[in-house]
Amino acid sequence: MEWLVALALMALILYLVFDDTVGEPMSPVVPRKRLCDYTVAGGVYEDLSTVLGRGSRLYEVHVYSDEQDHPVVAKRPLNDGYDYAEDIVTFEQVCVDLVNDAFPSQDPFILSIVMHTHKAVTANECAQHLKTTLRRHLLTTNAAVARMPIDDLANKLLVVSGGTIRGTELEPMVNLSWMTEDLRRLSYQQALFPRDEAGLIAYNRDHITLVAPETEVRTVNANPDRPKALGCQRNLYDLSGGWFVEKPEGG
Repeated sequence: MEWLVALALMALILYLVFDDTVGEPMSPVVPRKRLCDYTVAGGVYEDLSTVLGRGSRLYEVHVYSDEQDHPVVAKRPLNDGYDYAEDIVTFEQVCVDLVNDAFPSQDPFILSIVMHTHKAVTANECAQHLKTTLRRHLLTTNAAVARMPIDDLANKLLVVSGGTIRGTELEPMVNLSWMTEDLRRLSYQQALFPRDEAGLIAYNRDHITLVAPETEVRTVNANPDRPKALGCQRNLYDLSGGWFVEKPEGG
């Protein structure tokens, strides 16, 4: 008789567990869209901790050579033509801060590197710091990254750069270059008043536009919503923070 009571009690427990865990319908996991279908705010000429504190997943560094040709990151805008910046943080420290504070994450992190020196030794050292410090997070492809599902880029560092790194060890590590058709780098003024507004909107549906600051002109009352309206996905003027946000349909 006791075994019947124990069996009934066990059946009741199993029913309650089933009702609490399996009985409720589970929300379906909806895959997210492509990288180019999302906007993200960023930061430049700021401490990385400030940018990450806003939840931003985009950071631009302006890299110069120091007196020993080591890569350093300027903390304020300088006129073009300078090879050396005095108010700096080392590129190595940026890499250390990234690996410690930007990961792990369900989203990628975009590091835009603007080289202000043509010294290959400086760019090569940037590559070495990335390989040594962020090796586990590096994305080892540059094929159609703009159209990759963002979920496939989770916990990855995407390196963005341009033409002055050609022939250096940094060049093959770049996932998106503004020297190719998949990425455009526009100043805020160019994004605000594009020559071909409809063309820019069409381009941004399958590619990425990075809206970046001008070193010569201090933009006053920048409006980050204007580039967003044109579908520009990466905006260094947007200080609102937040993670990757899906663009509205048709944007």
